[in-house]
Amino acid sequence: MSEDAAALERESRYIHRTFFKTDPPPEVVERYVAANRVCFPDADPGTRRLIDAILERRLDLEAIELALRLRGKGGILTRKIQILFYLIEVRSDYYGYFVNQQAAFGKALRALLLSAVKSLFQFCKGSILVWRLSRCMTP
Repeated sequence: MSEDAAALERESRYIHRTFFKTDPPPEVVERYVAANRVCFPDADPGTRRLIDAILERRLDLEAIELALRLRGKGGILTRKIQILFYLIEVRSDYYGYFVNQQAAFGKALRALLLSAVKSLFQFCKGSILVWRLSRCMTP
């Protein structure tokens, strides 16, 4: 059973807002829905419940995905994020997000160090959110 188009549209918008703080272009949303139907024709109900809970509660998707991925359990969520990134990385509007146009060694080094600290924080936050979600979703 493929996932509901409305749920996938909502999901694409939430993922896009998480990383880019804006809504995605309509054609990206359409392609995201189509790609999910091809890549995940038999959607796992547990994954759908997890994603719906993240969206409904407006939880930190990035933190949850990191915690699940590092535990070896975030496969589908990671792939859904990758699908969206594959669809937008070729668009000229997003060029600056993916390509550095100026030499900036010092800035890049600072960003790398800050990212390491942020990743540790995100992992801790994500682990707590996953634990709380698992307690709420278990009958």
